Amino acid sequence: AARWRDEDGGGDTAGCRVTLVAESFGRPRLLADLTEAIATADAAIVSATVEPPSEQRVRHTYTLQLPDAAGLPALMRAMREVAGVYDVSRAQHPAATG
Repeated sequence: AARWRDEDGGGDTAGCRVTLVAESFGRPRLLADLTEAIATADAAIVSATVEPPSEQRVRHTYTLQLPDAAGLPALMRAMREVAGVYDVSRAQHPAATG
């Protein structure tokens, strides 16, 4: 029988942790709608940072825990579908150059 997942792995290593940056236009209930979209995609919010609006634009940075990396495209799509959000991307690792 094929084993798709290592069931013996520790619970802490299960899933996928990712940091996403959502760029959006500021509006009421934006944060609530974004967190709702994240929860609907079965992702858990590990940490969230919302920068003060600049010219009506707001940048949200979320560190999320997903059950499976395969769910990442659907999560990003759900976040992009939130009204006011015009871009969702993976955060660049601070050590990355170029």
